[in-house]
Amino acid sequence: MVSYDGFHEAIGETVALSVSSPRHLQTLGLVQRSVDDTAHDINYLFTQAMDKLAFLPFALVMDRWRWDVFTGEIRKEQYNCHWWRLREQYQGIKPPVLRSELDFDPGSKYHIPANIPYIR
Repeated sequence: MVSYDGFHEAIGETVALSVSSPRHLQTLGLVQRSVDDTAHDINYLFTQAMDKLAFLPFALVMDRWRWDVFTGEIRKEQYNCHWWRLREQYQGIKPPVLRSELDFDPGSKYHIPANIPYIR
């Protein structure tokens, strides 16, 4: 049996996009009226882009870190430091408090300990 890791992600995204469209929200009575003009369309698309595009660097960090662990490029003693090095490189962020190798920050995301690919 062939497994397509991203298939369920695509189905979920399709459903999420369809139920959050302005027209659908209007049919549910959650929005007064749907406005069909360029300004509203651009604002809606900008919101969607910010939701998806801002996520990409984090997804890249997660799978890049996993790749580096699986290839043996980093040793167990470097896991947390490498995690934060990638976060700074790709996301431009640093930890809010000092971290060390006694911490295991990558494990705070379920996909790391469960060994599930993330970027799909």
